[in-house]
Amino acid sequence: MRKMAMMVAVLMLAGCDGGKPATPAQVPSTDSTAEAPTPASQQWTIRVHLKEALSDMTYWLVEHHYPSYVVKVDGREVVMIGPFESQADAEKAKTEIDAAMVKGHRLSQLEVIAPRS
Repeated sequence: MRKMAMMVAVLMLAGCDGGKPATPAQVPSTDSTAEAPTPASQQWTIRVHLKEALSDMTYWLVEHHYPSYVVKVDGREVVMIGPFESQADAEKAKTEIDAAMVKGHRLSQLEVIAPRS
């Protein structure tokens, strides 16, 4: 029943755009993966190195209430989790998410990304 309610909620939210075409966030490409873009320049994020489908991973993150978003880096879609106020907060969240991913048999790996100066 819970999954059905989640699916209905996702479908309802998908219809909120009123027919507007979806446009992904356009982010300038970077040469280094360590400089992945963040929504706020002075906050830490966690980058997900995908070993599974992007849609599967983002659904899992939403289902487990982790704040995530998708950006394009060098023409590839990248899942980011965050933002976090400090490196300690990001490392703590990474540890918790890693444990949840192992429990859920997820194969993706996480990396803490420093804010860009």
